[in-house]
Amino acid sequence: MIERAAWLSLVVAALVQGADPLVADTVTCSTWQQITTCAGPGGYVSHETTWNGLKTGDDNRGDKWTRSEWQGREIITVTPRRER
Repeated sequence: MIERAAWLSLVVAALVQGADPLVADTVTCSTWQQITTCAGPGGYVSHETTWNGLKTGDDNRGDKWTRSEWQGREIITVTPRRER
């Protein structure tokens, strides 16, 4: 299983990429009252929380994701922002 910090970096890198080739930016994450907040370059901010074993997150670009475990496997669903 991927460590939490590494997983958050992967998700942020995937969501920040846009139409350009994948470029990983450094983000800083902290947790307060069971909500993990990550901030990165250009004003990027994301939040992730856990409720009944389901982890949900979103960012200020409109992307959303969920993470859960089923039969020992991690299931990740990403909903990209709607194009304007």
